[in-house]
Amino acid sequence: MSKLLRADFFRLFKSKIFWLGVLFMAGLAGFAVFTRWSDMQAFPEYYRSRSSDAFILNGGMYVGIVIAVFTGIFIGSDYSDGTIRNKHIIGHSRMKIYLSNLIICFFASVVMYSAFLIMILGSSALNIIGGIEMSGDTLAKLLVTYLFSIWAISAMCLFLAMLIHKKTAGVVTAMIFSIFMIIAANAIDYRLSAKEYTEPYSVTVTTADGTEKDIEQPSVKNPKYLTGTKKEIFQFLHDTLPVDQIMQAYYELNFEKHFPLRSLCIIAIVTGAGILLFRKKDLT
Repeated sequence: MSKLLRADFFRLFKSKIFWLGVLFMAGLAGFAVFTRWSDMQAFPEYYRSRSSDAFILNGGMYVGIVIAVFTGIFIGSDYSDGTIRNKHIIGHSRMKIYLSNLIICFFASVVMYSAFLIMILGSSALNIIGGIEMSGDTLAKLLVTYLFSIWAISAMCLFLAMLIHKKTAGVVTAMIFSIFMIIAANAIDYRLSAKEYTEPYSVTVTTADGTEKDIEQPSVKNPKYLTGTKKEIFQFLHDTLPVDQIMQAYYELNFEKHFPLRSLCIIAIVTGAGILLFRKKDLT
């Protein structure tokens, strides 16, 4: 396993797609910093009373797509070059091959997100985008939530890449899956945030004689409001799916003790299923 990991890390550090992913995340952070700095210059009064707490965490919403592209190309290259088949021929078990790739993808995903985070924290430390009001303990807990959520996303993307040996198909599938997770997270959050009753409002209409009349619309029961078992299912998904956890950390600065545990469960289940299916895959 150690020899396999050394070879995989060597290939990772020579991988152009890995360094492009790192540069992309750093560039994205730089663009975000410049945009916020420009807004702060244009609207100083508005930003004077606002901290950069949530801004520090916004990269997690995009890193999943970068992970999907990297994983699809990196693992797809292994298949197209015959590397995975050669690893198996020289005596490495399929489980060790899968786990080695998992570790490599975990490491790569953390480095790519760290590139974003370092840029943001550095800008905050230099007071370019404003200071941080949250405590170091709170920030650490939120970043732990991000870390495990990013690992879970990485494990899911690897699952797809290891079972789809064609590079292009693997990349496209992983990207679609990552985008679907973002859309699903927003849909779940929207349903959970729906209020039980709609807000009352008034509508101005013009009568037949040309006069205007205000018609009051009372508050009514919201059909999208979740209750009972359905609400519990949506809340479970919101607290379990990795992108939903990132969304809660970002928008609400919310972290829960069970978030990392649920991410670990996803990693274990997806990895276990991936190893079982990979053992049956034809590598010729």
